[in-house]
Amino acid sequence: MPGAAGGFGGEARAFFTLGLAVLLGYLAFVGRGILIPAVIAGFASFLIYTLKETIKSGPIVGRFLPDWLCYLFAFAAIASIFLFFVDVIRGNVEKLISEAPLYESRLRDLTRSAVSAIEAHGLVPADLAGAVEEVRQAAVGMAQPVLAQLGAAARTFTANIVTIVLYIAFMLVERGRILRKIDMLSANPARKRIVDETLGDIGAMVREYITVKSAVNLCVAIGGYLILRFLGVDFAGFWALLLFVLNFIPIIGAVIAIAAPTLLSLAQPDGGLRLAALTLVLLFAIEQLMSSVIEPRLIGKSLNLSPLVVLLALAIWGTLWGFAGMLLAIPITVTIMIVMTQFEATRPVAILMSDSGDIAAVKRPAAA
Repeated sequence: MPGAAGGFGGEARAFFTLGLAVLLGYLAFVGRGILIPAVIAGFASFLIYTLKETIKSGPIVGRFLPDWLCYLFAFAAIASIFLFFVDVIRGNVEKLISEAPLYESRLRDLTRSAVSAIEAHGLVPADLAGAVEEVRQAAVGMAQPVLAQLGAAARTFTANIVTIVLYIAFMLVERGRILRKIDMLSANPARKRIVDETLGDIGAMVREYITVKSAVNLCVAIGGYLILRFLGVDFAGFWALLLFVLNFIPIIGAVIAIAAPTLLSLAQPDGGLRLAALTLVLLFAIEQLMSSVIEPRLIGKSLNLSPLVVLLALAIWGTLWGFAGMLLAIPITVTIMIVMTQFEATRPVAILMSDSGDIAAVKRPAAA
């Protein structure tokens, strides 16, 4: 009987957990118009707080500045970056989408000529020629829908920029009050200390991931912009922005961010195979240098996700929130895993989500 009761309890717990997950997924889908700007604002708030702490610890005048002034400087810096993104988007996206049919037509001609040359030299068996042509048409035909999705996401971002900025401002204002309210939930001083240290550790780890990932992506974007400008590839500013944004999506994002300017360099009037090859090699080199060499040293293995979890996260969040969900999928999933590492009850789930099982230690002291 006890075993049956225990089994019933376990089954009931699993049932309620699954039901809660479905409910949260439904709410995330229905409220995506509100939640997506709020999540973006939350990550931006982490960046602002990190920048504020950096300014505050400055060696010359930082320690003499009040917190509100440090917050103002940090907010102004992040807001300037947001406005720069908006300016790049407005100056490039619409023009790129309007000229896309011309580039697509030239790309179709180039790929058709390449396939014809391959077939003429007998490099492809006759029974596979039709399949190769279908693949070519499908690959070229993907360009316009992808650009349309990117344009829609960019327009949504620019339309919500005011909402995002307001969310950021109120999140920063309410930060101290929320922490004080959480502290008031328990009258036990020891439990208060544990809660405070746990929240502090989680916040520090999430800030580390978001800050380092953003810095790495920014370096890739700057390097990519310089490369594209040097090579003379059209819309260099937009492709650099795409490198920054899409590198938040593992593997798939980097492939799209590198393939898009490479194909454009092949199809632009003064482009060609040599320019496309240089673009591909140099962009791939800088992306691999930062993502495979620099980033793991800065973030560490404890924040890595299992490839299966990455695919599931991209599929789930992409289904719920579309292209914006794919961009936010990995930061959200990493944040969830970081939170789970700090609680004994959820550490097994965090271990399963991780790449090697080597996750961060519980930093809060055990309750005595």
